[in-house]
Amino acid sequence: MKILITGLGITGKSTFRKLLYSQYANTDKEVVNLDLDYDRARLPKEFVPKIVYILEDVHGPTANAVVPLKEFDLVYYLLPSWWTHLRFWLSRIWIWFKIGYFAWEADKGERGEWLGTCRPYDLANIFPILKEFWHHFKNRGLEIKKDLAVLKASKITTIIIIPQKKWRGIKFYGQDLPLRRS
Repeated sequence: MKILITGLGITGKSTFRKLLYSQYANTDKEVVNLDLDYDRARLPKEFVPKIVYILEDVHGPTANAVVPLKEFDLVYYLLPSWWTHLRFWLSRIWIWFKIGYFAWEADKGERGEWLGTCRPYDLANIFPILKEFWHHFKNRGLEIKKDLAVLKASKITTIIIIPQKKWRGIKFYGQDLPLRRS
């Protein structure tokens, strides 16, 4: 079984993937858990039917997907409210400023590439970080609309997950949920 976790950037996909993995890991099934931005090299050449693959790909419903959408049996699409998505972004902006690099680009070279000066709290990173945020956030509605249209046309079972940022982590709502990770 192949499960795709997708959605816009900075929506809690990695946290949800780890939560889903922990639930499957408590069963008798063998589970492979990969973030396709970072773990492309670990992606098997052929998928074994007995193994549950939980794959996170921000580009899942697009032509840039690492694994074509038609390969999946189930899709979880993370769709936070505008307010929650903004809160996720504000947290990420602070982390990026603190560490001095931001906006990892998987498509740049074999191992990807970070942008930024790599100097913690460097004021030179503020404008590029805010530019990155604005580029993604202003197109949020259009990107969601396109993703959902592709998922609907695919006829693959898709479950919409609503992440909410809570004081102690993220809570996920959807069909037969809530699930919690703190």
